[in-house]
Amino acid sequence: MADIAWEQYIRADSKILVAFSGGPDSMYLLYRLKTLRKSVPFLLEAAHLHHGLREEADADLSFVEAVCRKWDIPLVVERADVAAYAAEKRMSIEEAGRAMRYRFFRRHKRKGGMIALAHHLDDQVETMLLRLIRGTGLEGIGGMSVRDGDLFRPLLGMTKDDILSALNERKIPYVVDRTNEEAIYSRNKVRLRIIPAAKAINPGFVQVMESFRKMAVEDASYLEEVAEASYRELAGCDASGLYIEDALFDLSPSVKGRVLRKAIAEVRGNLTNISYDHIGSIDELKDAESGKGIDLPGIRVQRSYGKVYIRSVESSESAVDAVSPLETETVWNGHRFVLDEALEGDFIRIEDPSRVVVRARLPGDRIKLKVGHKKIKDIFIDEKIDRQRRDRWPLVVEDGEVIWVVGLRKAYRQEEDKWQKLVWVPSKKI
Repeated sequence: MADIAWEQYIRADSKILVAFSGGPDSMYLLYRLKTLRKSVPFLLEAAHLHHGLREEADADLSFVEAVCRKWDIPLVVERADVAAYAAEKRMSIEEAGRAMRYRFFRRHKRKGGMIALAHHLDDQVETMLLRLIRGTGLEGIGGMSVRDGDLFRPLLGMTKDDILSALNERKIPYVVDRTNEEAIYSRNKVRLRIIPAAKAINPGFVQVMESFRKMAVEDASYLEEVAEASYRELAGCDASGLYIEDALFDLSPSVKGRVLRKAIAEVRGNLTNISYDHIGSIDELKDAESGKGIDLPGIRVQRSYGKVYIRSVESSESAVDAVSPLETETVWNGHRFVLDEALEGDFIRIEDPSRVVVRARLPGDRIKLKVGHKKIKDIFIDEKIDRQRRDRWPLVVEDGEVIWVVGLRKAYRQEEDKWQKLVWVPSKKI
């Protein structure tokens, strides 16, 4: 790998914790970092988690401790019962070990520091293939990055053979995990069966996959830029929640899918269990009448007067009690109402917060106009608010009189500048 990555990410004030198993990959990583420290005096430490799974684990630990003593590198060690954790959490041994390792590393990483991992190019290809087998898009094909949050993977440009050659040339010892040669885990099956078969067809398979990965990253980056621009143009938020304008359906399938995933992630906080087919099913709403919708995991997607609303299932099914803005900030059904003169946004002035509540509509609610009154129901109809959204729309009520159908209509009344400013901050999770 070109040394540019090391120089780009490591400075004198860097704090690096190496995930050190004693195997060839982490041994080479620790050696390279130890060598680099001679010219860049950063903080270098190592961490080893004893998994309690293999007979050789105690010997591996002794080897790791000896190396760190010889190289004068501080080492932190913990023992874990990975098998028990896997049984408790109903996870595979492979998943449980990974989860426990990363928690261990993050507990001992210095604040603002990095966790150095010895993933190399062969690992990258294994990751790509695993994701393809399980299902992924361009972003998943992008694989692992040299820097990903607090994770640092400076060996991603080197193959396993490169690492073994470097170790043998320098006569650097290492331990061998025999389970890596057993096809008992998914990753091992890819490494021991699929990749050798691919190399038999094309000896340059690993390098070809790396070229493919780079092209996927470039294409995904461009599509993300286009999708972000479309999202900013078409997405919005009103008193009923987050929506996307109907022009969504005119976008190319690739951009449309990314825009929808952005909106769903905004509402749900994640995209867990949201598949390609789920995203594609939203096309059913293109020619649907207002009020029609489909249910996806954790959300409901609904067509409404030229917009596609995305709401969490939990929010749309729960009743909400009235609240009074007696404090500086009050929350009603995800909407924030803030008493703040400096805050920008849609607002109304109120004389006495103790006389005001925020609530949903009630039968017979009306609002005062300059001439006469108007039913809240009629305002919703005029504004093309569908029935399902009306019972979750916030109203600001003073002494029993509706003074604000939030975001739609304010009552005719004489406000005074000395009254307090009540600002509405819309919810995106309805």
